[in-house]
Amino acid sequence: MDTDTLAMLIGLVAVLGTFVVVIVIVLAALRSRRIRNEMLHRERMLALEKGVPVPMDYADSPRHRRPYVVGLIWAGIGLGIIIWGSIEGESDINAWGFIPLFVGVALLIGDYVASRRERKNDSDSAAFPADHQ
Repeated sequence: MDTDTLAMLIGLVAVLGTFVVVIVIVLAALRSRRIRNEMLHRERMLALEKGVPVPMDYADSPRHRRPYVVGLIWAGIGLGIIIWGSIEGESDINAWGFIPLFVGVALLIGDYVASRRERKNDSDSAAFPADHQ
């Protein structure tokens, strides 16, 4: 095999391998969710058969929100690309790094505004209890 064919084959395997890995991860997550739902269903059915109270659905429990994490990850990826492009001297890579950087900054601003709004709503509801309305 000549080097051009080998280089093209390596690139093709790398791209296809990436897609295969992503598909396998998604399928594993879906399978895990399906198995969990089946177990919860069996647990509920057994509780109904025995006449005991049906256990709470775990999906209805409140999720713990981690604000700023996604924004920090995007901003970190953007900064990493910009720094890498600066080290390599590639101005094109620097330009592409600003996209995830600004997405991260927008997510951080959105989380900040949402958390301030939640705090304001919490303080308003504490100031005016429901029984006095």
